[in-house]
Amino acid sequence: MAYKKVGPSPKGLPLLPKLKVKKPIVAKTTNECFVIMSSLLNCWASNGEGNKNCLNFEKDLKTCMETNKVEPDKMSTINYHAKRLYPKISGKKID
Repeated sequence: MAYKKVGPSPKGLPLLPKLKVKKPIVAKTTNECFVIMSSLLNCWASNGEGNKNCLNFEKDLKTCMETNKVEPDKMSTINYHAKRLYPKISGKKID
């Protein structure tokens, strides 16, 4: 069976000026104190602010906020490799 050509040829496509991914973040780190804060807010909503039942949540939130360190987001290396491999993908530049 013969090969059937489907779609237009890639010759009519414009050349890309650069190859880049906009937001190459691999994994965002979430703050662990969000869970404690939401439980504190739920306790305040159900019992009222300043209730004795919520004191443990307040203490936990304070210690979490004091000990928690913010880690920077891990960036992907996709843009580095795209920049490095772009000349091989695009081929020769036609002036």
